Amino acid sequence: MSLIKVLKSNSILSADFKHFFTGAVVIENERIVEVIAGKLPAKYQQEGTKIIDFGDKTIVPGFIESHAHIFLSALVYAKKIFLVSGHSEKECAADLASQVQQTKIKLPGGWIVGKGWYLPQWTPRQLPTKNSLDQVFPDQPVVVIADDLHTLWLNSAALKRLLPTADPQRYQQDVHLDENDQPDGLVGEQTAMGFLHVIFNYPVEQQAALFWPYLQRLASYGLTTICDLALLPAITPKGMDDQIYPAAYQRLAKKEHLPLRVNLYPYFGRQLSELKEMKQKFTTDQIRIAGAKLFFDGVTSSYTAWMRADYEQKTIRGAPNIDPQVMRLLIFKAQQNQIPLRIHTIGDQAIHQAILDFKAAIAQYGPLKTGHHCLEHLETIDPSDIPLMKENDLTASIQPSHPLLDYQTVAQYIGQRAQQMWPFATFYQQQVPVAFGTDSPVVTNIRPLQNIYFAITRQTLAGDPAGGWHPQEKLDLFQALQGQTLNAAKACSQEQQIGSLQAGKQADICILNRNLEKIPVDKLKDVPVLVTISAGKLIYQRTKTLGVK
Repeated sequence: MSLIKVLKSNSILSADFKHFFTGAVVIENERIVEVIAGKLPAKYQQEGTKIIDFGDKTIVPGFIESHAHIFLSALVYAKKIFLVSGHSEKECAADLASQVQQTKIKLPGGWIVGKGWYLPQWTPRQLPTKNSLDQVFPDQPVVVIADDLHTLWLNSAALKRLLPTADPQRYQQDVHLDENDQPDGLVGEQTAMGFLHVIFNYPVEQQAALFWPYLQRLASYGLTTICDLALLPAITPKGMDDQIYPAAYQRLAKKEHLPLRVNLYPYFGRQLSELKEMKQKFTTDQIRIAGAKLFFDGVTSSYTAWMRADYEQKTIRGAPNIDPQVMRLLIFKAQQNQIPLRIHTIGDQAIHQAILDFKAAIAQYGPLKTGHHCLEHLETIDPSDIPLMKENDLTASIQPSHPLLDYQTVAQYIGQRAQQMWPFATFYQQQVPVAFGTDSPVVTNIRPLQNIYFAITRQTLAGDPAGGWHPQEKLDLFQALQGQTLNAAKACSQEQQIGSLQAGKQADICILNRNLEKIPVDKLKDVPVLVTISAGKLIYQRTKTLGVK
């Protein structure tokens, strides 16, 4: 006999995302069997039914992380990657040196790895070189990952070890040279990913051990589902390493140590047969190869996002990471084989071309029978392309914290086009689904309710800028909650199973410690999670006195 649980509250998020109501959510095993508005029927008030009344605490669907890079995020959480800060090359190098002196953590091979330098926040905005790192680390190999994950800053000891492993076909494109045509300490894109593979080439058991505590932390944020997206792949003797490790998740699941539902998006440059084999081998109730990932361009801060017009005071407009004809063929291949794609598109030309290619692929092969394609980031979309996203069933996968990383400097890169960046409200007005993620570890330790706060206020955690950045693009509370739940479920092609509190769906539920209707917006970011339930199972509770099992 199955145990029926009834979760009562005076503040439950309606499935239409327009209001909260007083009532109950009824769970049997892993599914929601009924959502009740008003008084609890007598049939649930008898022996054998477990009733928990949360009073004024708000009950919402389990939160969903629609875009993250879990391996690097877990390395940061485990403090195997130092988070550095500073407003100059010298300050960041000094901060890393100070942290290394204070820790006992050692990586195999004596490596020191940091992350966090970000050129738009430096004065002067001058790219770093190996020389500054050599001054504080003359012997140990040091690698510092840029905040956008696209560039590495290395010292001479690291270059000496890593350059022999570089792919000769990518060397000229990815390795920065000084005036003497010698490597200056900066390495970008695919070669950078290859270097990280050399440093963090962990066996499956070690990957799983790394994931477990980090996934438990995500459960404490109210997350019940994550999307783990590929980074640019390293080409290794054993094949492609895109930092998607389904075998590690499978190892955790076998030990019953996998608290969350995991959707994996490996890089689509591999053979179709390999992708199908991965899907067959690793698909379970908790783990799915849910689609595939591609990168069309780079990032605005390094002038590598592919733009329609030149950058400000430059005669460049970026370039695609992949030949547009090759991208078109891959999009057609995915459409023909019913594979949902997640495509990194930041520049307005990359976004525009991807939309046109999806439109042509859909015209030839028809729409996806299940699932949705997503464009990722969408920082500088042209307004005329937004209706085309709706017409072609494309989901906007965005990161609400990103506009606030360098809102003070973006106009210096793209001028007046900055007025149209990250148009959250416009997407909603044009009925384009908006899914929230973090892009962790581009940003770290961002909780879903902080994401929601960012989307509603367009302000940093400190409340800047006053009134919000481009406040006409703010979302309301219900739109933001939908971005973190139902629309995020669309991004991982699971909106029929999760994302809202409805009968028949998986019992993925988050219970908050406050009534969201009764607190000011600036307090949203600080609301703790009381309980997280995934598929009817308790995966987190803030205190054991709540009576949830």
